[in-house]
Amino acid sequence: MPGSLTRRQLLIRTGGASVALVCLGALPTGAVADPAALTPARAAAYAALLDAINATPAYELADRSLRVERFAQIYADADANFRAYADTALDDFEAHGFSAAALDLAGLPYLEDNDSHTFAFTV
Repeated sequence: MPGSLTRRQLLIRTGGASVALVCLGALPTGAVADPAALTPARAAAYAALLDAINATPAYELADRSLRVERFAQIYADADANFRAYADTALDDFEAHGFSAAALDLAGLPYLEDNDSHTFAFTV
């Protein structure tokens, strides 16, 4: 049969067409996680950091959940170097407890948007 099409040829032709449609945005693709978003585990670590500070009699932190959300926004808006620093600090806090880096992160959501502070990080 001169007009017959093998299964292999059909897959090759339709696969190429599907790839072209995906590249043009005509076919839906899977959901992609936002690489700049704070992971739930690190958000929980940040909340635990605030809880640990709040447990100290000298401090009383108000609006913990609001501050966790604010830190997640700061994290998402920051560059990759800051996110790497924050990831390391939060992971270290989970493993070993307080560190200077973790305490620096804890204070960020308490700064007002118009406060201009320069942070120098070395990794």
